[in-house]
Amino acid sequence: MADRRGILVPLVILAFIFLSPDPVRQNPNQFNHRPSFEDVIAEEQRSLSELQNSTYNERVFTDKNAALLNLTGLEPDRGYSWDPLPQVQDKARKWLGYAGVEDVDKALELEISDAPLYRNVTGSVHGSWVRSKLEGEIAAPNVNLTEYTPPGPFGPMVPRAFRRNITGEGGDVRLRFHEKPTSQDTTVNLDPTDGTRMDVEMTISDELTGNEYDLRLLGTYIPSIGQAMLTTTSDKFAGIFMLPHMAMSQRIFEASRGVLNESISNTIQRQIDGELERRNPWSPTLEGATESPYSMPECEYVVYLQQLAPDLPITKSRSAVLSFLESELRFPTGAFIPRAPALRFAMTAFSPDCGFVIESKGPPDYVPQEGEHLTGPKVEVLYNSSRNHLLLFTLALGLQLFLLMRQMREASTPSTRSRISFYTIAMLSLGDGFTTMAFLLTSIFINGLWVNLVSTAFLAFVSVSFFGMRFLMDIWAVQAPERIARARAEAEEERRREEAFQNAIQRLRELREARIAAAAETTTTTGENRDTSGNERTDTEQAPTTTDAPQDPATIAPANATPQPPAVQPPPESLPLPVTAQRPTDTGATPVFMTSDQEGLEPVAQPNTAATGAPPVALQVQSFGSLYTRFYLLLLGSLFVSLNAASWPASARRLYFTSLAFAYLSFWLPQLKRNVQRNCRHALNWEFIIGQSGLRLIPFAYFYGYKHNVLFAEVDYTSLALLALWVWIQILLLASQEFVGPRWFIRQDWAPPAYDYHPILREDEEGATMPIGFSQAAAESSSAPTSPVLDRTSESGRRPSVTSKRRDSTAIKETKDKGKRIFDCAICMQDLEVPVIESGSSSEGNVNGPAGLLARRAYMVTPCRHIFHSACLEGWMKYRLQCPICRETLPPL
Repeated sequence: MADRRGILVPLVILAFIFLSPDPVRQNPNQFNHRPSFEDVIAEEQRSLSELQNSTYNERVFTDKNAALLNLTGLEPDRGYSWDPLPQVQDKARKWLGYAGVEDVDKALELEISDAPLYRNVTGSVHGSWVRSKLEGEIAAPNVNLTEYTPPGPFGPMVPRAFRRNITGEGGDVRLRFHEKPTSQDTTVNLDPTDGTRMDVEMTISDELTGNEYDLRLLGTYIPSIGQAMLTTTSDKFAGIFMLPHMAMSQRIFEASRGVLNESISNTIQRQIDGELERRNPWSPTLEGATESPYSMPECEYVVYLQQLAPDLPITKSRSAVLSFLESELRFPTGAFIPRAPALRFAMTAFSPDCGFVIESKGPPDYVPQEGEHLTGPKVEVLYNSSRNHLLLFTLALGLQLFLLMRQMREASTPSTRSRISFYTIAMLSLGDGFTTMAFLLTSIFINGLWVNLVSTAFLAFVSVSFFGMRFLMDIWAVQAPERIARARAEAEEERRREEAFQNAIQRLRELREARIAAAAETTTTTGENRDTSGNERTDTEQAPTTTDAPQDPATIAPANATPQPPAVQPPPESLPLPVTAQRPTDTGATPVFMTSDQEGLEPVAQPNTAATGAPPVALQVQSFGSLYTRFYLLLLGSLFVSLNAASWPASARRLYFTSLAFAYLSFWLPQLKRNVQRNCRHALNWEFIIGQSGLRLIPFAYFYGYKHNVLFAEVDYTSLALLALWVWIQILLLASQEFVGPRWFIRQDWAPPAYDYHPILREDEEGATMPIGFSQAAAESSSAPTSPVLDRTSESGRRPSVTSKRRDSTAIKETKDKGKRIFDCAICMQDLEVPVIESGSSSEGNVNGPAGLLARRAYMVTPCRHIFHSACLEGWMKYRLQCPICRETLPPL
């Protein structure tokens, strides 16, 4: 009867889905103490009205004027520190002058400026930040943590420090700009008095704690002066509604307010229409992240960005040239243009509730060697370079596939496939599968590179699915008998251990019963030797002796012991199972007749081992289907862990990916182990080994050694050198196994014995290791025939046939060099000169030295004592593991 217990788990899952309470019908305020969605919309409309009716005031963030704006975060009892805001604005004015603007005051009034700046700054920049000197002149905020602690589902939560707090003296920062025009027109807005919305993803790391934070900043950007104002918005800080009041002039305030009025009104309308269900559309969490009502509060950020003049080699009409470059990048017409300069931004940021001020590291406060503020490519340049890099990586994948196909063609026989390690090819295929999954996942989020990413992923998929897995199946099928034999040996060893254990238990039981029986007999004898008066009998009065054979103490049971059935012990030379198995007894049960289709057959039972006393041992051999499943589970598991590791701290993330790289680049270790087990010297072609090693290192060289990589990863030449050295060490070990020997670096008892096809030939061992031809030649020199062919020839007086001459093809010839002999190779029919230690010589230095080692690699001696060229016999053994002369079975290489 079929086992139906596997259906229990799906039934439990379905019952949980259908019987669980409906989340829509639950009381929304049962665990959520936040206001309802309607109250949130009402508060947003009130804050928008407050912004629309407000006027510009430079001192609105002082304690005296804070009540002029009834916005969340400006209450007098908040304890926020707004003292550094005027100093931060002064720092931003200095950045504006450093950007190439001659008259800063006129630029802040949004008059037409001739500064050579990008109007569309969509792209990515990265650099280093340092703690500003302004922080030492301001007072620390006085924030009550208990007031901001959210209530938990089971009571008040323990107050903790705000998240995203910067405590170190420096770190790294990356900004990704997503500029959004206010109108539906996607062209560049040429009106200098208008601003645009800006959405920025910020990633900032702290060197002191090692933490890395991702947040979203929203604000406005003024293209004419290249200045951006950004802020975070949360339940405790209405940053987007108070942002225009942080402007440094009346004109910037009006431009920013006009942009935000349109943007915020559209967002609120989308919430009312049900198109947007987020409670906080301006949340600092990145898109896709969940908002929890029980999360701890986070530090708020106010950021000023100033675009610096790009590096152009042209000194005149720089604005016109830059405008032409920008237009050609966004709307290409095929014109030849120079390389577009990178974006350059200076940053000044402060937190009113956490009380820190940071700024980008660069001139004029620091020399260019220490930092150049925040630099990076525009999105069009980034996409173009990414396409070129993907094209090179696709070429590398094509070369990997080409080398794999050549190796598959070379290893087309069972003899050659048996030498290759299954796990080496599996690790190489695992890397291609990881590339496929990573590129497909990345293509979902990057629309501009979708075609390139999908095409590269498809090539990697073809490599792993149609060629890699096929090669693995062929290797698995060829090595199946070896695995079965190994499983049988392990099962036999387990059976022997179990038999030894059972025998030891049986002996202990017999000894215990013998001691009990001896003690009982002694007690009985002592009682009989005493008379009724308590005197002990003499020896002549004891029980009469008998002439019967003495009994075995182990067979004597005590009087009160329960009789045990005699143990069934088969004779030592009995027949094997199932001849000695117990005959079935007729129980009177009704026989069961099976149909011809044999449905419902029970599995074959294990043989009855009761007669031998050995327990049954199951022979378990893994199928390729189970390994196929494990392969893809390991692939998906490593992908999910890698995606999760992307949000770890910088040190932990670097350690994880470096360890993963070392594990992946260890794909030659299984082949080294395979060579040791089978005493194999040449399993893979050298073009495959060197080519795959170099091509697999290309992605790591790109991310560890190329500064302008797409992920903006830091250059780490040390890790790259270690990875390359590790691969080079594995290649050297493979080369040493081919020239020195597969087992030169391990002890002889660490590996199973294997035949050596390159022995040292000695002349004084009576032909024990010398080829057959040497003995025949020695016999011919003494005029004594040593073979039936020669005997028949000598008796009949006829000359030996061609066949007999070919069979005697290993006869030696005279040579003038001392210590060498010349044989005939039966495969190529050419002379083979080999070194031989002459009789009476005890020196082996010439044979064991480097020159002698290479000379021994030129010939191969079979167990049947026939000698051939190494290349000839290796080519023969690719197709048949038999001696070309006597057809004796040869051990595999």
